[in-house]
Amino acid sequence: MEGPQFSTLAEANFHRAMKFDVIGMTNVTEAKLAREAEICYATIAMITDYDCWHPEHDSVTVSTIVAMLNQNASNAQNVVREAVKTMPAERKCNCGSALKHAIITDPRVIPGKTKRNLAAVLGKYLP
Repeated sequence: MEGPQFSTLAEANFHRAMKFDVIGMTNVTEAKLAREAEICYATIAMITDYDCWHPEHDSVTVSTIVAMLNQNASNAQNVVREAVKTMPAERKCNCGSALKHAIITDPRVIPGKTKRNLAAVLGKYLP
């Protein structure tokens, strides 16, 4: 689901019929950008609400979402704090060279201004 947005009742019932346990807003854009910048990336997904189908819960409102987001922000800070403690000094993944074979344009035809604009991300690959 592209977000942020609330599901309609029809969408919520469809998700339940498909036996989905969790409905998440997509992070594909962030994941792609991190990959292009050769940055290791992981998602922390935290629940904000029951969808509109749940008979024992109030309707989803902006105020309940914001309250849960604030609580989740604190939870996420704790997760990141603990994750950083366990990170290795050197990464052994391929994220740091994800673009090595991704540039198919002959570097000789890439304008100097473009190379300068992309230097932070592509500098090690563009002479």
